[in-house]
Amino acid sequence: MVVKPRADGPHGQVAKYLRIESDILSAIRDGSLKSGDKLPGQSEMRARYGVSAITVRKAYADLINDGYLVGMKGSGTYVARRQMIRGLTSLSFSEELREQGYEIGMTVSSITAEPNAAVAKHLDVDWDSKLTRVARVRIANGEPIVYQVSYVPSSLLGVEQAQAINETGSFYKMLARFGIYPHFVNETYAVKVVDDKTICSALGVGKGYPCFFVRRTAFGDDNSIIEYAESYFNKDWYSVTVNIRT
Repeated sequence: MVVKPRADGPHGQVAKYLRIESDILSAIRDGSLKSGDKLPGQSEMRARYGVSAITVRKAYADLINDGYLVGMKGSGTYVARRQMIRGLTSLSFSEELREQGYEIGMTVSSITAEPNAAVAKHLDVDWDSKLTRVARVRIANGEPIVYQVSYVPSSLLGVEQAQAINETGSFYKMLARFGIYPHFVNETYAVKVVDDKTICSALGVGKGYPCFFVRRTAFGDDNSIIEYAESYFNKDWYSVTVNIRT
């Protein structure tokens, strides 16, 4: 990894810490610095730029606050992993990933039919109703980022029909194949510690990992509930941006 200070010129009128930030950002954008690369230590950067330790710390701190770098106590400063930023602009998680330029994939963990009294409440069906459960791992740029479990009343979607997700690669495209279309969704966000071995293994994290936990209820045109879902997001890959207009 190399961060080269640019030649003097336009930088002459720029604060020294901004010059360091600009050079690091340029290295990230042109691929010279990649996710997980370690940056030079403060003493090396001081000598390279002819600045004080305070200036280097200011540059690193700004880039850490902006999400470009991450500091690890006792280890150093590293280029942060690029996060998937959820803008809440689409009902489809797959489409949001594609819009952000990710190469996406999916691994189906299981498709089963089973009663679940707790979930039945969310779907507004009888407690002993059969539910089709679809569990899958969503992958972006080759890495698992979320473990998702969706429940649909079996009266709407059977296990054999749900197998079509292996062809469509998208839960909602699979639903559309059978004339099931979500009209709007309600989501609740929380932080949850994951102890389930299956989920931890799928996400590549250890037991007790704190993840973003999202509950989703999807409604059809007639306001009937067509899906209840629980998603466990790898927090290193996920953030949410909400735009509010007045």
